[in-house]
Amino acid sequence: MFIKGACGCLLGTMSVGSYSYLLEPRWVEIKNVTIKINALPKQFEGMTIAQMSDIHHSQYVTKEFVRKCVRKVNTLSPDIIALTGDYVYCSQNFLPSVTEELAELKAKEGVFAVLGNHDQKDSAFDALSKKGIHLLINEHIPLYRKKDYLFIAGVDDLCQGNLDLERTLRGMNDKPKILLCHNPDAIETIRNTDVDFVMAGHTHGGQVNLPLYGPPVVYSKFGNRYAAGLFYEGKTTMYVNKGIGVSVFPVRFFARPEITLFTLRNSCQFI
Repeated sequence: MFIKGACGCLLGTMSVGSYSYLLEPRWVEIKNVTIKINALPKQFEGMTIAQMSDIHHSQYVTKEFVRKCVRKVNTLSPDIIALTGDYVYCSQNFLPSVTEELAELKAKEGVFAVLGNHDQKDSAFDALSKKGIHLLINEHIPLYRKKDYLFIAGVDDLCQGNLDLERTLRGMNDKPKILLCHNPDAIETIRNTDVDFVMAGHTHGGQVNLPLYGPPVVYSKFGNRYAAGLFYEGKTTMYVNKGIGVSVFPVRFFARPEITLFTLRNSCQFI
C-alpha cells in the first residue's frame, strides 16, 4: 500500500510539474473585459483595446511563442494595442528579435507602449520607435475621432524609471484619460487623480496560483491585492494583466498567459 501511495504521489507531482512547465506557459487565454467610462464621447463607444504585457522574451519565452501571441492579437482586430512593459528578460540581446515580432502588430489607430522594470530606456525606445510603436514615457497624446477625442497616456516604470504622474497629466482637460502603467502599485498615486482607466501588468498573476490559497508570491508591496484582474480605486478603474511570459522560474500554475481585449462603454448607459 505504501509503495502504491508513493507511486501515486510521484506521478501526481510529475503531472503537475509537466503541466506547469510544458502546457500552461504556452496556453494563452484571451479575456474580454468591458470598461465603463463616465462621459465617454459617442465616437468612442465600443472602441476596443488589446493589451499585451510582460512578454519577457528569453530562452524560456521563444520568438515563435511571441509570434503566436502577436497573431492572436491581430485576429482580434483591435482599434488600439497597448503594450505594458517588460519586453525581454535577463538580457537586452533579445530586444531586436522581440521588436521584430511586435512590428507585426496591427491596430487601426496605433500601437502604444510603456517600459517595464526589465527594459533599458534608451535601447527600448529606439527599438520600439523604429517599428512604429508609440512609446509613452511620462507623456500623453490626444486620440481623435472626427472632432472628438480622449487621451492616451503612459508613465515611466515605478521601480527602475522616473514615474512622473504630474508631468504625464499636465495639459489634459476633462476628456477621458486612459493610462498605460507597468506596475500596478502606482495606483496608490493614480487614484488621487481623474484618470479613468489604467492598464497594468508586472505581477504575472503571481505566476503560480495555488487553489484555495492564491499566489504565494506577488512582486508588489500590496501582496496579492492587485495580483490580476479588475479593480476600482476611487474614480479610477484598473486592470492588471497576467502577461504572456515568465520570469525567475519558467512555470505557470493556474495563472495562464493572458491577452486582454477591452471594450469601452459609456457608463451612463448602464444606469
